[in-house]
Amino acid sequence: MKYCKNCVYPDTKPQLVFDDKGVCSACINHDLKEQINWEQKEQELKTIFDEFRSKDGSNYDCIIPVSGGKDSTFQTYFIKKVCGLNPLAVNLHPLDQTEIGKKNLESLKKIGVDCIEFSPNPKVYQKLARYGLKELGDFQWPEHLGIFTVPVQIAVRYNIPLIVWGENPQLEYGKPTDIDRDTILDKEWLEKNGGFFLDKIKPEGMTKYGFSIKELRPYLYPNDEDIKKIGVRGIFLGSYIKWDLFKQLELVKTLGFAENDVVKEGTYDKWENLDVFFTVFHDYFKFLKYGFGRTTDHVSLEIRYGRMTRDEGINLIKLHEGKIPRKFFKEFLKSAEITENEFHEICDKFTNKELFLTNLNGDLVKDSDGNLTLKNEII
Repeated sequence: MKYCKNCVYPDTKPQLVFDDKGVCSACINHDLKEQINWEQKEQELKTIFDEFRSKDGSNYDCIIPVSGGKDSTFQTYFIKKVCGLNPLAVNLHPLDQTEIGKKNLESLKKIGVDCIEFSPNPKVYQKLARYGLKELGDFQWPEHLGIFTVPVQIAVRYNIPLIVWGENPQLEYGKPTDIDRDTILDKEWLEKNGGFFLDKIKPEGMTKYGFSIKELRPYLYPNDEDIKKIGVRGIFLGSYIKWDLFKQLELVKTLGFAENDVVKEGTYDKWENLDVFFTVFHDYFKFLKYGFGRTTDHVSLEIRYGRMTRDEGINLIKLHEGKIPRKFFKEFLKSAEITENEFHEICDKFTNKELFLTNLNGDLVKDSDGNLTLKNEII
């Protein structure tokens, strides 16, 4: 593994590239934000909103996919209060929602928006989660499907063409440049950015695992014909306003957004992914697959924003990252319907052995708690 000379992202991060100076595309794109004419971009946003605004006020102006987190709270505030639109918030209700997650979603609604909360069939959701864990190393797979598919289904059902997502992943995390383009959400876009096709899985192929297409309906996109008929279009708000996570965090706190009292396992912050309990296991599997987790994401952002030195970030990574989450471990095993031994077997299945220490027999070297050690320490 080699690491960015500026932040702490490793070259194992999917879709990340490095320049000849050893600086990653996330840092390069962050610097590009200073060269963008944001006044012009905001005018472009106004033009888009004017185009899609309900002409007679009989319908919603746009859809905002929301979790109740800091980003969607800011999106809702900005679109409702700053831009004066009448948005419809759409929430996929997670089965393992936390109390603080419920509270933050209620605070978001009090900004003054209607909200559709879609509660999926818990039996199907759990079955998909268990499949995701065992076959993809992602227990939150149904959530990752539904946060893309449900808003698009609502857009088609209620004839609301415009969907406004939050941060621009290209500018914040160094993803490919074409994800930034304004786009009609056709099958090409959808397959690149979310849903079954992102994981190279055909929905009809899920029948051999005991799923019917009827059961999978919430996790599938409308057909191309319906999407084109409505003219569904998705944009990133972060493509049109200068996204500043930390300034926005201070703002949403004044709107009722609450942080955790304690830090979550796997990181040092109190403000990220507060709505579900089992996010920490998704982060741990990310560490097994790519050699980094959520702490790396967070400190890399703080380094780019000038809030932290690289050395401070490295110390936080060593302190928080790469440990098996234990706080909700028993609850996770029960929900996944697996034993602790089966958990470790699944972990081993998705661990990239090229990144971690192994013995002479090629077996992963683990400490007494089952934790691994990276071959290359971050420097």
